[in-house]
Amino acid sequence: MKNKAFACALAALFATACNTEHGPEKPGNSKWISRIVEYRPAPGQFVNTYLGSIDAARGVVGGKSGCVSLGGFGGYIVFEFDHEVRNIDGTDFVIFGNAFDGNSEPGIVEVSPDGRSWYRLKGSEDDADGTVRDYTIAYVRPEQTSTAEAVAWTDSRNRSGRIETVSAHRQCYWPLFLADAPETLIFRGLLLPGNSSWNGERFVQAAFAHGYADNWSADYNETAGDDPDTRGSNKFDLDNAVDSDGNPVALTAIRQVKVYTAMNQWVGGGIGETSTEICGALSLSASL
Repeated sequence: MKNKAFACALAALFATACNTEHGPEKPGNSKWISRIVEYRPAPGQFVNTYLGSIDAARGVVGGKSGCVSLGGFGGYIVFEFDHEVRNIDGTDFVIFGNAFDGNSEPGIVEVSPDGRSWYRLKGSEDDADGTVRDYTIAYVRPEQTSTAEAVAWTDSRNRSGRIETVSAHRQCYWPLFLADAPETLIFRGLLLPGNSSWNGERFVQAAFAHGYADNWSADYNETAGDDPDTRGSNKFDLDNAVDSDGNPVALTAIRQVKVYTAMNQWVGGGIGETSTEICGALSLSASL
């Protein structure tokens, strides 16, 4: 009817949807993280600070202005977007860290289509000398947790050691906010070889070629998908997914992303343990 068509046209001028058959238009997806599924850090110097708390984890939702530390080897965060991340040509999503030249703290990235089955996105050092598959570490809660105290660990290679304290951080390094209040924290995953060395002036943590979060890779300052917000990030392609045996897996889309610290490394010069930091993530499927 003419009157109805005129009414719809008038409503459009005021940006009001008029669709009697299909209802209001579906709002667009956000390209940023929409929800933190789980945050379970390993002990570390930033745990129980503004970089190592539940609030810090929630701070990486909705943009890239926050940052959260994952602690020592195995500490992890799981997050998701408000849509499926699709396997498109090239980069599918990016992760922001705080890497810079001489300061890479690589984290392994895993993805899941359903929150149950997980697949690793293969990186350049996954098969390198010094990489350990099926590595397990167990941290033991210190006797007192009111101030900083070294945290002892043992691992699946019959080694033992401690996450030592550093003078700049005097709070407890054990994650006191975990709901299950564990006496022991056990993590499993792929252990990458150490990347720290002394260059004559300072300790540096060298970058790996590609495939890890919080890593000063060659494409770190490049953009992906013509989105300027992707600059300063690590780029990830679902075509690099592998199963626990390292066999390629074909994924059309994923729902969740997990990142964990991939090194058990102590760096001198007051730097302390290597701990991956996550400062946000962006999906290139939001507008698809």
